[in-house]
Amino acid sequence: MSRTVRSARSVFREHNVYPTLNLSRTIAKEAFCDRARPWEAVLNLHSYINEYGPRLPYDQYDEIGDNIWVHVSAYLAPTAKIEAPAIICGGARICNHTLVERSIIGSFCTVGEMSTVKNSITFDRSRLLSHNSLSYSILGYESVLGEGTVVTDTRLDSLNISVNMPNGTYFSERQHLGAVICDGARIGASCVVNPGCVIDSNARIYPLSSVSGYIHPYANVK
Repeated sequence: MSRTVRSARSVFREHNVYPTLNLSRTIAKEAFCDRARPWEAVLNLHSYINEYGPRLPYDQYDEIGDNIWVHVSAYLAPTAKIEAPAIICGGARICNHTLVERSIIGSFCTVGEMSTVKNSITFDRSRLLSHNSLSYSILGYESVLGEGTVVTDTRLDSLNISVNMPNGTYFSERQHLGAVICDGARIGASCVVNPGCVIDSNARIYPLSSVSGYIHPYANVK
């Protein structure tokens, strides 16, 4: 039986993906406006940061490099590396030997040691514990990536990435697309989150799991 291919707008409206991403918990709210699919916010994220950064309050954010804005209350470890464009919000902690590139790090978000965040949006109070890799992805409010978890953005066969939802499939026509990890989701240590995965709110992914497709809210995946 063939899958029904619907417009992504109808799929996400019916299955409430947007309500599970609390847009009041990210400085990047405008990046999601008028978009049918939440992951579209990261596809041209560098342009959004370059436009939005100069509008940040000059008494709250320091431009520490060209198109790199860091809140005065954020902590950057001495060995952390930030590559433009990027926005680091208030109370965020960027730990030692981390790389943040073309990304927005939310308020009171933690990027643990030896982690990499590229072309992604992390919502407020989300946490990457350590040795994580997050690329072309969204990490929702108060969600957690356990130690050593990798969110991949490329298929091994380099084909375009599709997103499978309960009522259909969206074909991204992109070779780079990570995951949408919604509010309150918890992903255990040493997991692999495959390209195009959507993990809905408060889902739990057990350690050493490999997940793909759509994970329902409050699901427990082993």
